[in-house]
Amino acid sequence: MSSSLMLCCLLLLFGLLSEGREILVGGKSNTWKVPESRDETLNQWSERTRFKIGDSLWWKYNAENDSVLQVREKDYERCDRSEPIRGYKDGHTNIELKRSGPFYFISGEEGHCQRGEKLRVVVLSPNHKRSVVDAPAPVNVDLSPNYNRSVAAAPVNAHITTNKGSLNRAWSLLLLLLPLGLFGLGLLITF
Repeated sequence: MSSSLMLCCLLLLFGLLSEGREILVGGKSNTWKVPESRDETLNQWSERTRFKIGDSLWWKYNAENDSVLQVREKDYERCDRSEPIRGYKDGHTNIELKRSGPFYFISGEEGHCQRGEKLRVVVLSPNHKRSVVDAPAPVNVDLSPNYNRSVAAAPVNAHITTNKGSLNRAWSLLLLLLPLGLFGLGLLITF
């Protein structure tokens, strides 16, 4: 009985740890709009962001003059709004990414997509192997006798994304359920 309880606890823990993140499109409110320049596109933001199955994209925009359309690749490339997969006009659109691969979004407003209001997101497959820590920049070390060893080493640039809420909930749940498992183990030993 105790081993089945522990197994349930572990499965629940892994479920909480693998919970998806809610990601604000562009990293801040009101980025779903025609970009001010070609150098500030949402695709540049999405290329720097790692998306996984279970994550949700969250748009915050003015619903009076914009909308979000999920479209096929060909419609994304042509900015064709005529046959969207789904359309949203609520100002706070939330879309869960349920599979790996590319997703395509364009503005539903006339002319906006043609002026750059579009987004391509690529969701990593579950077996994608990529480090979440970027390699540090190379450091030149002077090994001459006059080298000042008190100089601090160059900082390591790390890009680590976690869902702290899920981790905290998982640990809290594990700490709550662990005594129950130990109690069950004690009962099993006494029989």
